[in-house]
Amino acid sequence: MFLQLCFEVSCISVMIIFMRKPSLTQTTAQFSRRASFIVAFVLSHLWLLTVIYAQENNFEIFPRPPELEPAISFWKKVYTEVDTDHGYLHDSENLSIIYASLNRNSQEIETVRQRIKNDLGVLATGQRSNLSESQEAILTLWPENVSNQTLHEAISNVRFQVGQSNAFLEGLERSGAYRDYINDILSDKNMPPQLALLPHVESSFNPNAYSHANAAGMWQFTRPTGQRFMRIDDVIDERMDPYISADAAMDLLKYNHQVLGSWPLALTAYNQGVGSMSRAVRETGTASIEEIIENYKGPRFGFVGRNFYPQFLAVNDIEDDIDQYFETVQYAIPTNFTEVRLNSYIEARGIGESLNIPLSELRDDNPSLRNVIWQGLKRIPRGFRIKLRTDQLPEGIDIIAKIDSSYKHSMQLPDAYYEIQRGETLQTIAKKFETTPRQLASLNEIRNPDDIQAGQRISIPMKEDNSNNQPQTPILQDDLLNPDPANNSEISKDSLDEPEQNFEVVASQLQEIDEDMLLVAGALSEPQDAQSSPSADLIESDIREVSQNLFNPASILDSDPSDYSVAVDSTIVLQASESIGQLANWLEIPTWDIRRLNNISYGDRVVIGSRVQINFARVSRSEFENRRREFHSTLQQDFFERFTIRGSEEYEIKRTDNINRLALNRYSAPLWLVRQYNPGINFSSVYVGQRVVFPLLESIGNSNIN
Repeated sequence: MFLQLCFEVSCISVMIIFMRKPSLTQTTAQFSRRASFIVAFVLSHLWLLTVIYAQENNFEIFPRPPELEPAISFWKKVYTEVDTDHGYLHDSENLSIIYASLNRNSQEIETVRQRIKNDLGVLATGQRSNLSESQEAILTLWPENVSNQTLHEAISNVRFQVGQSNAFLEGLERSGAYRDYINDILSDKNMPPQLALLPHVESSFNPNAYSHANAAGMWQFTRPTGQRFMRIDDVIDERMDPYISADAAMDLLKYNHQVLGSWPLALTAYNQGVGSMSRAVRETGTASIEEIIENYKGPRFGFVGRNFYPQFLAVNDIEDDIDQYFETVQYAIPTNFTEVRLNSYIEARGIGESLNIPLSELRDDNPSLRNVIWQGLKRIPRGFRIKLRTDQLPEGIDIIAKIDSSYKHSMQLPDAYYEIQRGETLQTIAKKFETTPRQLASLNEIRNPDDIQAGQRISIPMKEDNSNNQPQTPILQDDLLNPDPANNSEISKDSLDEPEQNFEVVASQLQEIDEDMLLVAGALSEPQDAQSSPSADLIESDIREVSQNLFNPASILDSDPSDYSVAVDSTIVLQASESIGQLANWLEIPTWDIRRLNNISYGDRVVIGSRVQINFARVSRSEFENRRREFHSTLQQDFFERFTIRGSEEYEIKRTDNINRLALNRYSAPLWLVRQYNPGINFSSVYVGQRVVFPLLESIGNSNIN
């Protein structure tokens, strides 16, 4: 609107100039010179106004409250002034306080840290005279009126941050291979272009990054969150593909923004989960990012969570003035790929041999395929879109036909399963089945061999007998290539390749479930007026920071904004898929107790989203909440093992629409997922003209990737 107004004013000004006739004393040449000057003046001011508007618009999209400036400045120093062999000892709450710049030597770091703590202890007593040189230096870092209490709290906030200038430059150069692709996604989805820089914060644009929190790939998806948007199983992990995961990352950010309503919250939710940030908004009573950073004390909202948005602003500042920080940047050149959809199960070595492509190159270009593919324990699934370098392919070739038919199969190689007995190790099991511990670990995604337990079921590698197409006994086969750390992540579920599913059949199953949902969707009314990241792995954080992830592991509910807690008045918000009977089961009481407490007669249905009073005569609040969350976690886990979200669509409600039927019949989506995309909508009273966001789902089985 602003730009349109400026343009219209400029056009009118120019028209007025040229409509005026030159006076009797003014020559045509003089008139033309004056007109040219005025036109140039108007256009230059229009350009200036456009620049100002663009800057203001960016500030509106990604606000920079003054409270965050110290953190932004700190991260700019970390990213540009100190390399990974050095770092800062600083205050973890007030990032303007940097005590020392040190070598990355643990002994030196601890010695200086202890000295700083001792000096802070002296200052916290109120002593301001007869101070040592180091105590004077620390005191000058703080405001003149700093309180003893603040200094006392600072004792436990002395933290070491490793530098990242060389890692940032390497990431900057790597980013050249992916920027065009990411920018195209953002343009297609009508999202802010600044989001393309998020991998600076997450992984330094490293597609092979893997974190102690089990986040993987350039976009650092955990398995539970990644399964919403990508296929992750024992054969394929799309988190490791920088292109597929880029699409998924933008879908996640878009979802976060739809739920939370602002980009600062959406970005922080990318790291913390939309569930955590929804809870932060509820508990603080504000959507202001600076107030949440200052006041929210959630169980997982520690140093990394508080600094995620300031880090994002810092990398944008650096990119906006890159020449000031890095003299020479040699951006990687994007690789042009041709994608070929496989119509059968194909052995990886067969593609390499038939097309004369080194297996190592094929693997590098298709990082979503797990180790079992390259070890020959599994075939590349039917329906997989394999990437081949365009400049290495002859023109006009039928690639599928070029692959030798002996490498093509109608079935995936099967697995055999074995239940671990007490006292067994991977070595003893491998010996029993004539394989290697490394193969067993790779096939079952076992990161630590000591973590296996008696009773656990693991897959045993099988090889197909080509003579009769029947499976033989497990074989011994050494690794063809060194394993990728991301392919040895958490222990996977026993996930045999499922047969193709009929999407309509699954939708009907969802309908059977949703028929029991307690939603009254009556007649529609007329309208009334949201390696690991540099912020995690490269940070040498205190033990408490690491323990935040160990004791609060990633959950499928991290991406669920629903409120599963019990209010102070012992009420809950009834969620989709819940019933009075379900609540009674978790509470271990008769359903009548809940009905009587809420004046609900038999036969009456309770509207989803309404508050229900409950009592805790048999179980505690925490036990009830745990059971409730476990139910929804299992429900969603099972769903995302069969489906992935491949985008979303906004739909305008029409007079004859029913929200339940739209979800099930038009979009084949469960109501609980639709509610996650629309947490602010009362589904019992949607009105004509209201816009509802529906997720677009893809069945893993239906996509022929088995």
